Amino acid sequence: PRPPVVTVMGHVDHGKTTLLDTIRQRSVAAGEAGGITQRIGAYTVEVGGQRATFIDTPGHEAFTAMRARGAQVTDIAVLVVAATDGVMPQTREAIAHAKAAEVPIIVAINKIDMDNANPEQTRENLSKEGLIAEDWGGDIPMIEVSAKKNLNIDSLLEMITLTAEVGELKANYDVPAAGVVLESTMDSKTGVLATLLNQRGTLKIGDVLVCGPHVCRVRSMKNEAGGILKECTPSMAVQVSGFDGPPDAGAQFEVFPGIKEARAAAEKVQREVAKQVSGFQGVSTNAEDIEVMRIALILKVAEQGSIAAVKHMFGYVKDSRYVNLRWVLEAPGPISETDVELAATCPKDQRAIVVGFNTTVSPAAEKLAKMKGVEIRNFDVIYELFETIVAALQNELSPEENLTKKGSAEVLAVFNGKNGKVAGSKVTEGLLTVGQKVKVYRRDSVVAEAPIISLRRFTEDVQSVDEGNECGFSLKGWDEWKVGDEISCFEVSMATPELVSNYKGLKKDNADDNKGKGGKGGKKKRK
Repeated sequence: PRPPVVTVMGHVDHGKTTLLDTIRQRSVAAGEAGGITQRIGAYTVEVGGQRATFIDTPGHEAFTAMRARGAQVTDIAVLVVAATDGVMPQTREAIAHAKAAEVPIIVAINKIDMDNANPEQTRENLSKEGLIAEDWGGDIPMIEVSAKKNLNIDSLLEMITLTAEVGELKANYDVPAAGVVLESTMDSKTGVLATLLNQRGTLKIGDVLVCGPHVCRVRSMKNEAGGILKECTPSMAVQVSGFDGPPDAGAQFEVFPGIKEARAAAEKVQREVAKQVSGFQGVSTNAEDIEVMRIALILKVAEQGSIAAVKHMFGYVKDSRYVNLRWVLEAPGPISETDVELAATCPKDQRAIVVGFNTTVSPAAEKLAKMKGVEIRNFDVIYELFETIVAALQNELSPEENLTKKGSAEVLAVFNGKNGKVAGSKVTEGLLTVGQKVKVYRRDSVVAEAPIISLRRFTEDVQSVDEGNECGFSLKGWDEWKVGDEISCFEVSMATPELVSNYKGLKKDNADDNKGKGGKGGKKKRK
């Protein structure tokens, strides 16, 4: 048998990290920017005399991909739902991930110590999502707990242990180790550090493993408390050093017999990746011959898993006729001189921005950026990163005309006037108004666009003429009228194009969750 891997899932600020803190008696949440858990944490702890590995998945909307990755490696999903809020958007996403992984679900109805807690309403909300409590005749265990007050935590752990026993979890300990990367980061002293979840076999110091294009000879293994380990058995999570580069979060790793075989496997992957790499194409024009502003983003993060989270946020930015986003580099580690040099080599007709999330900027990089005019922006809260960058891009756009159709007319006769020819017309729809823009159509083609400068009904100058009436009018700078021309009249307003679609904003929705320090604005220099 092997210990269970338990993923703790749920909506932001519903108490996932606090629940784990209570279980393992260590606080993490206080150190998280904005009060949001922004990395996957994996912790192997004692549960009822047996070991279990808990994976803490972020509840923030941007970390959907990270939650999905947690569900893919888990045996049991613990869904934390606050009795004060009930089912929220990320609750539904977590349920979907757990169901897709086809793993048992245990619901922890948290915050029952709060005055406004309503566990029964929460059960009802969950039933609408297809989770029926056992005491309501369903098959989903639901335990009412208070992670903060340490209430009924033992009952939750007993249910986890019982569910694991029913699942009869097994693994082969005597084969080369294999598993999945939960996280990777760059440490200035030890190099690349990767958090691995071992799923098969026993991982030992000195083993050579391959993860994608990267090779690792295991130099050290530590548990979540920093304790040194000599081996890692199935279902254990460990932090490993010895990688030649940061592996992707969610990637599979496998131990090879020796360094020669490992390098051959990694080089094969490297060749496949190289075939897929494509460079920048510069500023382009679309079908309407409108120039597209090319944005080159160089992203540096504290941990590999945050890359997908940041890119998920930028999925809200429309790849439109105005702005075209491209990711030049995405990697963990501090913002360095190399990143600045990369930004400086981007074509001059692109705007290159070095963006940092939860990372640092080296003094040398700051100095070089100032010298080369490269823009660096660094943040520690993801929604501030997104909204600040989008606002900066929005400011680059020029207002454009928005046309609202107000009326139509048909030219019945053409007269000579004081300032050129006049179109004698009948208003067939809506209203014609002085100053509004007119499009003149001849055989379904637009032959002129200009504002109305004069409008007369009989012998009187008027400001507008409505449907069913006849009039004569002149346009500014054009009078080549012909009988049968059709016109449409438009009200013109100026507005800046919107870059973002379907983004409701996270700051307002999560105001109670994000009381930490805001994003740190980096160098705001335009390249």
